[in-house]
Amino acid sequence: MYFIRIIRRNPDLAMAALFAVATMSVVPLAPRSMLRSINFSLLLLLFCLMSIVAGLRQSGLLTYAYQQVFQAETSSRKLGRFFIFSCFFSSMLITNDVALIIFVPMSILVFTEAHAVRSMIPVVVWQTIAANMGSMLTPIGNPQNLYLYAYYGIDIRTFLQLTAPTVLLSGVLIYLATCFLPDRIVQLPTGVAADVLPMRRILLLLGLFVLCLLHVLRIIPATWLAVLVLPAVAVIDCRLFRTVDYKLLLLFVLLFVTVGNLSRMPFMQSWPAALLSGHEFVISLLLSQFLSNVPATVMLAQYTQNAGALLLGVNIGGLGTIIASMASIISFKAYLSTRHSRMQYYLSFFTLANLGLLLTLLACQGLFMLWRAYYYGT
Repeated sequence: MYFIRIIRRNPDLAMAALFAVATMSVVPLAPRSMLRSINFSLLLLLFCLMSIVAGLRQSGLLTYAYQQVFQAETSSRKLGRFFIFSCFFSSMLITNDVALIIFVPMSILVFTEAHAVRSMIPVVVWQTIAANMGSMLTPIGNPQNLYLYAYYGIDIRTFLQLTAPTVLLSGVLIYLATCFLPDRIVQLPTGVAADVLPMRRILLLLGLFVLCLLHVLRIIPATWLAVLVLPAVAVIDCRLFRTVDYKLLLLFVLLFVTVGNLSRMPFMQSWPAALLSGHEFVISLLLSQFLSNVPATVMLAQYTQNAGALLLGVNIGGLGTIIASMASIISFKAYLSTRHSRMQYYLSFFTLANLGLLLTLLACQGLFMLWRAYYYGT
């Protein structure tokens, strides 16, 4: 009974464990290959960020910041747009993972305290979509962009020319979608006075946060996080380590193991070369739905030189299933931790919103290609 209760409370973790065990049973046991498939740098970064953000949240800084934007009484729709587009724009510079780690727990807390729980699922879902699509713009926006930017040696101007139109269109469509958010007057919590903020603690945490961003930008190695950030957080408040979502970290480990096992299957190593040529966009988009866009990028890049189609495919492919982008797991887990979470409704809304935006983007791209073919006579 206890084991069944654990599965019911953590269905995503149970499914990830099932897939990991299933893939391990069909490939030769190779502990070294399995360890190499785990992105320990990303896990360390997530661990540090979750500790730091928890400290900043407890300090009252994030509450103070958004309360400077809104009055005590405001519209739930305006509040939702603020959090959604905070993810959209910040993800361009601090990656979709970091944007969701910062703003999703914050939005959940705000809407809970404002007694606007009805808005929580649509806001969190559109925050996730906004972070995934906004991060598409820059090379440092997400892991697959960083990989392709370095792998193909794309110059920044070409990169932006490839991604900017889709990001701009996505931003417009996301804004239109926010017009359907629940709209009612809500009372925000009492403002936090600036003079009661623990500024010394906040400045230290912000300094550690900057170190994490420098690692995201590949300016400092992951070892610096282990040597500098972890001990500093322990000195500031070792209880912050208790706030880390260890189930999320375990979920990522299981996903990495599963993807690593799949990549060692002979069938998964040979078939892309035959199918990919001329179909990079479609194949990468579809493969992302089942493997997630980051591993799909790594697997497919070696089989094609069409960097533009692959770049668009894996980024737009982040829309769709809950695992199409691993960043989506972050907001999903944050929502499941709420008191009155409704997993099935969340997944239904998430899937419909993602597929709606995905099909709209594909339709717009198809119309653009038809117009281009007609205009240029090709």
